[in-house]
Amino acid sequence: MSQVPQNLPKRTRVLVKDILFQEKYRLTHTQVDIMAYIINSMMWATKVDSFFALTNKKFHQDLPQISEKTLEESLRVLKAMELIEVQMITVPSWGNAHVRGISVLPKGLEYNASYYKASEKQIIKNLQEEINELKEQMKNLKAVELEEEQLIEEALEEESSTKYDNLGFTELIETVTKEFGETSEPICNGVKGWVKETKFYINSYNKLSISTPSGEVIQLKNSVQVNDFWKYLYNNRDQIGKVVDFTKKPTLEELNERYLGMNIVLDNMRFKVYKIEEFKNGVKVSIQSSDSGKIATLSRNEEPVTFGLEECETVLLGLRGDIV
Repeated sequence: MSQVPQNLPKRTRVLVKDILFQEKYRLTHTQVDIMAYIINSMMWATKVDSFFALTNKKFHQDLPQISEKTLEESLRVLKAMELIEVQMITVPSWGNAHVRGISVLPKGLEYNASYYKASEKQIIKNLQEEINELKEQMKNLKAVELEEEQLIEEALEEESSTKYDNLGFTELIETVTKEFGETSEPICNGVKGWVKETKFYINSYNKLSISTPSGEVIQLKNSVQVNDFWKYLYNNRDQIGKVVDFTKKPTLEELNERYLGMNIVLDNMRFKVYKIEEFKNGVKVSIQSSDSGKIATLSRNEEPVTFGLEECETVLLGLRGDIV
């Protein structure tokens, strides 16, 4: 029995809509999504003569929001408009599997799948400028130990463990690259030295990539940036697979969920976020020394700092553990 291979690219994250093309042929949003997907597939789908092999399973895997009935009707419309041709084809490299093939006709090739993309250097520069603007909020912060009587009811929690804890540096890179390359899911966001919304991925070439807050997707080619990211991840393994939804406004509970136990560095000393709690008209942050286990609070001029919720998040991300 013929067998369709399972090592096809994972879900496509970016479909570029050609609005002028959509208006010219009066396509619905779903029809233009499918057209964009077909144009995109020409970069990776198996080709037999002028047809690209696109199975129902692959369509539904990549476009799960589109029902089978809607897909079939949309393909029929695109074919009737002479934008595409559809027929069953035999794929020798798939053990002679008999699957649907789609060919893009000359009118369909008018579709413009390109979009404006700033240079990698400009993107990185813009992100760095945002980071610099936030540094002012972290000036003059100190760790002031709490009085002993305040610690009576404080029970130190055990270090949380992950499946990555016993991996060496190279082994960690190989494991994360394999796991997240197979799923196309983001490794993490909120990384030290980057705007918090920036997500890190392993792309289809098994290379480290980022998705910026504006939606730009680029492969990181700067070896220093790549190496720094892996060093950061090596020292912050609890962040692997953790992606924060930064569109949600932080609450006290949300801040504790996001940052409790996170590694931070202050005055060249390592701490973990111990507790975030209400204080005056905002919140204060208690931290635990990684060396002594003692509890301290983030302070200025010997007084606990009162943070607003969003300010608290910004400061904690800025103090996140060193990447060296």
